[in-house]
Amino acid sequence: MTRRGGLAIAVVFAPAIAAADPFLLRADALATTAAPAGLVSLAATADPDPRLSAEAVVWTGGGTIGDTSPANVLVMAMRARTTDGRASARIGRFVESLGALRPVQIDGAAARVRLPYQLDVDSFAGIPVPIGVTTSRTWDWIAGGRVSRRIGDSGSFGVAYAEQRDDGSLAFEEVAVDGGASLGKRDDVAAKLAYDLANPGLAEVSMSVSHRAGALRVELYSSYRAASHLLPATSLFTVLGDAPAERAGTNLHWRAAPRLDVDTDVGVRSADDSIAPAVTVRARLKLDDRGASSLSGELRRDGVGDDTWTGARAAVRIALSKQLYTSGEAELVVPDRDRGLGRVWPWGLVALGWDDGTWSAAIAGEACSSPEELHRVDVLAQLGRRWGAR
Repeated sequence: MTRRGGLAIAVVFAPAIAAADPFLLRADALATTAAPAGLVSLAATADPDPRLSAEAVVWTGGGTIGDTSPANVLVMAMRARTTDGRASARIGRFVESLGALRPVQIDGAAARVRLPYQLDVDSFAGIPVPIGVTTSRTWDWIAGGRVSRRIGDSGSFGVAYAEQRDDGSLAFEEVAVDGGASLGKRDDVAAKLAYDLANPGLAEVSMSVSHRAGALRVELYSSYRAASHLLPATSLFTVLGDAPAERAGTNLHWRAAPRLDVDTDVGVRSADDSIAPAVTVRARLKLDDRGASSLSGELRRDGVGDDTWTGARAAVRIALSKQLYTSGEAELVVPDRDRGLGRVWPWGLVALGWDDGTWSAAIAGEACSSPEELHRVDVLAQLGRRWGAR
């Protein structure tokens, strides 16, 4: 097993800023052995007026040492709203998601208007943000909207539509409906459906019903998601478990003790004419009243067809003081079928962090073996500074 280069160093210099309370600026310098690479993250929020707010998150230097690639703006938007809250608007770069439509990152504008009879109208339009592409986007655009009706104070029903064009050609077109409501104090129902008009077929459909009885909450659910509606993976479990498939089952959430939560998910999963059980049992124990320190564990049986697997996960976070904390996570996946990529796939992460409210720093080490890479070790370091306060 070889480590991928030395640790790259990224340093951020920022002038001292005298700011009023509504302004908050945060700068983070990060370095990782993955490329090796270094980057700087700048995040700012401001509320100069009760009717106005703004936020920005910028990443820069995301390549190897000496890389001169341009900065990547993740979010940079200004929001405005009327005093009574009946109308609001956003302009800039942001992620838009209406009802059951797929989320999209755009450079553009969005607006919302509350009408009589508990009706809401949402709309957005702009240019889709490409990933790793700097070519002209003259004929790229996306637009969509949603009309919904509120059901009391605890529910709504809506219909949404969106269309995207890449270089003038149809990239995707979706129509979606969604709804949800609370039936009394103990029962909830929700459903959503998205239909792909460009490549006719269901993009996503889900239904759920839940009931609360004391410390126990029981939910029945059924869902299907196409690849276009999958969310980014955050660990080895989600890499393997989040795939286009049909799924149905029941989820039980039990507050076993004031500091102990237990979740059990028992269902079946279907993909490519294959059906397999999907079972997850997880527990989280808070070690203090605030939950600053905690222990958690998870057992999981998932997959379908030739990709079934069994896994275990454990995580710990310990607040060593008000400013210093340490954490660790570990996953172990055992595939049912050995395809020459290893009989066991481990993943682990350990971290040490410090935060005094103004400065923050952290260092983490990650190691894994997966279907994509037989061995990999990465180290990530972070240094942050905040200006202003709320």
